[in-house]
Parts: sequence; structure tokens; C-alpha cells
Amino acid sequence: MRKQAQAKTLPSFADEDQERRFWDEHDPSEYFTEPADVIVRLKSAKKRMVSVRIDEALHDELKAVAASHGLPYQRLMRELLRQALANLARKEGRPTAV
Repeated sequence: MRKQAQAKTLPSFADEDQERRFWDEHDPSEYFTEPADVIVRLKSAKKRMVSVRIDEALHDELKAVAASHGLPYQRLMRELLRQALANLARKEGRPTAV
């Protein structure tokens, strides 16, 4: 059985740019003996506040459907709008941006 090499000490970085440059020039396997758990945070698209007036019955139904799916109703509304726009774009033979 081969003896595992000792990992090098990882330097501290002043900022992300310095860290990026470091990893562009170095092999991570020299600094880590075991794979590390990685947490990736994805930024969601910027959202814009929009005010839409809907009747109370529609609002109540949206909230009930959203609750049955375990979603906030605003998220359900966004998804329904995305789907409707994608369907329209498909029917018109054009690409969709959403």
C-alpha cells in the first residue's frame, strides 16, 4: 500500500481574485488529502416588484393551489406566467427568454 503524501499548507488570500489566480496555477490535490464538502450558492435572477390587480376569488384559488403544492403563491404565479409565455412563444415559433 502506498503512503499518502502530506498535504501542503494552504495560503491565506486577500481576495477572491488572488485565490482564483492561485488555483489557476496550482493543483488542488497537493493541498487536500481528501475531497472536501462543497457548498455552491447560486444567485437567482434579479426580480422586479410588479403590482397586478386580480379579483379575490382568483387570489384565493391561487393561494389554495400553491398551499396544496407547498409553495408560496407568488412563486406559483411566476411559474404559471413562465409557462404561459413559453406556450405562446412555442405557438408563435419564436424563442422564449424565460
